[in-house]
Amino acid sequence: MRFLSLKGPNVRVIGYTCLNTLSQQPKNFGLDEQERIIQEHVEANNWELVGMYQELTDTNSGQQQQPKLVEIIESSNKGKFDALVIPRLDRLTRNIRQLNTLISEMCIKNGVELISIEEGLDTRNESGELAVRIIDIITKWDTKRISDRTREIIARKRAKGERVGHAPFGFTYRNKKLVAVEQELKTVRLIREQRDKGHSYHKIAKFLNERKIPSKRGGIWYAETVKTVYQNALSERHRPDEDPPLRQAADMGD
Repeated sequence: MRFLSLKGPNVRVIGYTCLNTLSQQPKNFGLDEQERIIQEHVEANNWELVGMYQELTDTNSGQQQQPKLVEIIESSNKGKFDALVIPRLDRLTRNIRQLNTLISEMCIKNGVELISIEEGLDTRNESGELAVRIIDIITKWDTKRISDRTREIIARKRAKGERVGHAPFGFTYRNKKLVAVEQELKTVRLIREQRDKGHSYHKIAKFLNERKIPSKRGGIWYAETVKTVYQNALSERHRPDEDPPLRQAADMGD
């Protein structure tokens, strides 16, 4: 990760605020208050505020829709701003794997810094880089923990003679065996084509949603779901008479 010297009027930053209308309103932390916190921080550092994005979400889902945030991430590789400033991390997401994906795409890949005021997270400096590494470590640990837990559950189900797991994207169960679903496999190929063109997981999710291509359970696509499908090599090398890969069975959300 690069370290920027974000000082002076030539530094361009984007502000982002978010509020879930279905959750209990945080005291003294509405959109106006969040914006005030960002503006004061920007002015104190003599930065140039080139944009302020306000997001209202209306879901209790762990993977809420945040089109404004997706827009910011997609534009982070165009050189229009140097850093994203937020009042605190949970304005982006409460899911550490989603946070890790965002940091990977926006900060590490596109070189845009992330500054979270309340936590003091600042990817420009060494402590910020350490925090990013810790987030990545925890994400990998959490993924392994889920995988290990899934294996334990599968072992118990097998012992009872029960079917294990959900069919991964691109397949369905028929007579207790995996059978290919050609329409879903076309979507897998489409995802890989988009990824090979260098498109981000967020952009691919938007691409699929705009074309009303359904996810596994008929819902909308999220970056994490696209990433899971892309990284799973089932459609190329997995045999339908085997058990599905544990990771996709455990991670597939929609």
